[in-house]
Amino acid sequence: MRDLMIDIETLGNRPGGVILSIGAVAFDADTGEIGEEFYAAIDPETSSKVGLTTDISTMLWWMKQSEAAREEAFSGKHSINMALTELSIFVKWQEPSRVWAKPPSFDLVMLEAAFRACDQDIPWHFRVHRDCRTIFDITGTKQPEVGTAHNALDDAKAQALGVIEAYRKLREPSPQPRAKG
Repeated sequence: MRDLMIDIETLGNRPGGVILSIGAVAFDADTGEIGEEFYAAIDPETSSKVGLTTDISTMLWWMKQSEAAREEAFSGKHSINMALTELSIFVKWQEPSRVWAKPPSFDLVMLEAAFRACDQDIPWHFRVHRDCRTIFDITGTKQPEVGTAHNALDDAKAQALGVIEAYRKLREPSPQPRAKG
């Protein structure tokens, strides 16, 4: 598919932070088609072992989230290395020309730092980054709610649906101004 939405949940807000989960969904913003999904819940200890870090403010933020979100975020069994390897395979299989995130300056940059920490290649080119917030702002689109907030896969699905709606709005004909007479 042409588009890929990625969302992550973390224990930090700077590149090099521990990643708790990765969600991704393939989609086509032009046709509205939703494709395959990817999800990996990561054991945070494996991220710490490769040098990724946590910060207190993010831990405090997690304490204020729903029990369902916390339970999912902290139940990971994948190692960070395995999760990134599987994500890389998924990305390469999808061959996206646009990789979306909300925003890419967080999710994709955090993932890229984790790929480097694990001595793995980044599976996308920096030119394919796309930002949900920008297209939502331009089109006045609101992201729908899907599943549990702060579940990486549910958030990726919601963001993909929001981008599809934004593209639909962009295709709508503009109202023509009335002639003064």
